[in-house]
Amino acid sequence: MNELRQYIRGVIIESRFKQMNKAKFTDLKGALEASSFLDADPDGDGDDFESWSSEAAIALRDTLNDYFDSKFGLGEINAIVKVSMLSDDPSAGMDSVLKGATYYYDDFHNVEVILASMDDGSVIRDMGDAAQKAYEVIMHELLHMQQFLKFSKGEPTVEKWDQFMAEYIKRGGSAGMGPDYFFFDEEDSPSELETFAYQMAAELVNALGNDPATALLRQQNPDFDTIRKNSASFRDIERKSPDLSRPELTTMVRRAKQYAKQMGAD
Repeated sequence: MNELRQYIRGVIIESRFKQMNKAKFTDLKGALEASSFLDADPDGDGDDFESWSSEAAIALRDTLNDYFDSKFGLGEINAIVKVSMLSDDPSAGMDSVLKGATYYYDDFHNVEVILASMDDGSVIRDMGDAAQKAYEVIMHELLHMQQFLKFSKGEPTVEKWDQFMAEYIKRGGSAGMGPDYFFFDEEDSPSELETFAYQMAAELVNALGNDPATALLRQQNPDFDTIRKNSASFRDIERKSPDLSRPELTTMVRRAKQYAKQMGAD
């Protein structure tokens, strides 16, 4: 509990950019790289979606729960790993490792992800840099947790969660907002603009290195071709919201620069 209280104090005092560069978060990458989920059987099986699972999903769940328990306190964050009911081919690549992810609060902090399923004898590692993709997506959700902890002033409750989500739900969530989803950035709500800025920065730093990624994002007129080539998040945003002139995208790139800078800090 003391670990979590210290973290919450940091959330309230420090900037979001510095918080996400803390070892409490960044050590997750090493834990995922060492996890047996990369080589366990990813073939899904079960009676329905709720029971559908795989050896790889169980291994990822155990890795995440062990990590969260060690960094945030026993049982404070719960990992839920489900499995896609549609099989993939490893040629789908690393961007298909996770089919979805969400963070929610129900008296406990929960991070839920949907892992790819493959039935051709391949393993998750065969999809490319699977640990990096899982890291980027899970960090996106942990940043939502940070947003909620800051909103609740370190005292989260289900009632405060409902307040935090009210405007987001009113707008229809990811399905209802359409092309505006990526740029949702209302005060006292879960900012998707913020989390996609983080994820874009993580993708670019992984692909290009810290200094080149920061320099790219610092440009007055960003080189969207280079960003597009190296950021799956940008490609997804452009596909579903193709207007690259909208000012919210400029704001996202500016925030991504701040995250990229921190990723290279000591």
